[in-house]
Amino acid sequence: MKNISRHTLAVVVSASITSLAANLAWAQGAPGLAFITDIKGDATVGSGKAAIMAEVSKGARIACVKECQVGVMYLVSGKEFTLKGPGDFVVGDAEVAAKIGPPPKVRETLWKVSAQTVNQATQTSNASIRMRSLASATSLKGEEKPAAERLLYPVQTTVASLQPAFRWTATNARGPFDFELKAVGASAKTVYKAKASETAIKLPNGVKLQSDAEYSWTVKMAGAQVGAGTFKTLSAQSLELIQKRKPGDKAEFSDWLLYALTLREIGATQDAAEVFGKLAKDRPDAPELAALAK
Repeated sequence: MKNISRHTLAVVVSASITSLAANLAWAQGAPGLAFITDIKGDATVGSGKAAIMAEVSKGARIACVKECQVGVMYLVSGKEFTLKGPGDFVVGDAEVAAKIGPPPKVRETLWKVSAQTVNQATQTSNASIRMRSLASATSLKGEEKPAAERLLYPVQTTVASLQPAFRWTATNARGPFDFELKAVGASAKTVYKAKASETAIKLPNGVKLQSDAEYSWTVKMAGAQVGAGTFKTLSAQSLELIQKRKPGDKAEFSDWLLYALTLREIGATQDAAEVFGKLAKDRPDAPELAALAK
């Protein structure tokens, strides 16, 4: 047998590793460099139906039939391309080109979310949709129902406001309720106490929470506890970012989608769920949005 030099062996091993990596990448699908931000009408990506927040890779073909519109945003640049059908489009390194149909409309944005955030939101949405499908296919007998009396918001989350509106549910919606909010820490002092005659309370203008802090709150009715929970506030930097990025009333649908994803990225999951709930009403044919509103 011929002797093989170390150099030749290194080249062979390197080539084998490269080939294996290429095969794995092909098997798992190329990494997404953009994702879908909006859909109106029927559209397909490759051979499957297009879905909001679905990642698209270089070379992906997006087909749009009549009256169809698709938004595609690049993760790095934040550029959004709006495709209008009928047409056939291909995703490139930095832009979407029309093979058939009108050229896409391009919009520059300041949005920057990570691929991981988009992927996690998609996975959460898909898991929720599967769970609901399983629940509808099986008997609901014996299924545990949510407690009639419990705290709704904010509970085990981070809030994007220093004056959040607290909500809960109770068998007697008129109470009266005893509400107490405390700081969590060495002092654990009471921040605000009040009586309420409905299942919601908003902090008055004179009461403002501290940024990057943890709080606990309880609600009682006739001395019995309705619920107790904790939450955190965002850092001053994150609060400033969220205030700047919050879209206006006439903003694009995709701006609100990116805002919801940004809230998820910084840990304000319940705030994000509320925005996804509003988006789901605008796009009732997109179950992925409704799933993230839970």
